[in-house]
Amino acid sequence: MSWLRRLWFAKRDLPPDALRNEGLELAMDWGEQWLSPIQERLRQRHPALAALELDAIDAECQAAMRLGHETVHAFVRDGVEALSAERLAPVLRASHSWISDENVERLFRQSLYYATKAGGPARTR
Repeated sequence: MSWLRRLWFAKRDLPPDALRNEGLELAMDWGEQWLSPIQERLRQRHPALAALELDAIDAECQAAMRLGHETVHAFVRDGVEALSAERLAPVLRASHSWISDENVERLFRQSLYYATKAGGPARTR
């Protein structure tokens, strides 16, 4: 995304991929922050971000989470053997190349929980 590159060069806060990954970590929070918007929490960490930038990061993180949850749910539903984060990674990175290995692993575990314990993908906003 060109706006994220401009943002990074202008503010020198975090590289664009690191900022997206930080947003995804916030989006996957459990506890009282579960499924809550990330904009305010991200703004507290990076006050130079504009509202439109925060909304765009949130939208991209929500899309990545949704894809992860839906993909793992489909794997479970279809009886795919040898489920792993490594199997999910190429699907996620086809449209979200910025996702770190750590976030792929965490998203896989969270998605597998939803698919097997909660009866299906989590309903993101």
